[in-house]
Amino acid sequence: MATPPATFPWTQQLQRLQHRDGALALLGTHAMFIADGDALTAAGSALEQLLLAGESQLKADNDVGLVADELRRYQKFAPPGRPSVQIVQLRRQQSTVQQAQRIARQTFIRNADGFARAIALDVPQKLGVVETVMRWLRTNLA
Repeated sequence: MATPPATFPWTQQLQRLQHRDGALALLGTHAMFIADGDALTAAGSALEQLLLAGESQLKADNDVGLVADELRRYQKFAPPGRPSVQIVQLRRQQSTVQQAQRIARQTFIRNADGFARAIALDVPQKLGVVETVMRWLRTNLA
């Protein structure tokens, strides 16, 4: 049975950033540490790019799951021997969505690093930048 696709938890905040309402409010307490207006704009832009990358990564993860479910469904009743045209096409599609997933993950990591630098987020060495940024998002964009 297919699992329902996950929803992006920060859709409203992303829409607010895209309409430029409340970039300052979304950055919360970190906004007071950013003295320069240009740096604040850069931090808002970095947050927007991070959320877009997160949304893209979630969509890619959902796509990989959907293709894998469909491939399992077809392979379950496939006769032994040469694979059918549908299975070959699904394997190609699976390869394509997995590549898109890897690219989305790399983009998210790059944007998380850029966001952490833009707001001067202290990243513990053992924790890593992605987990630190995810914790910041859960705390500040809830």
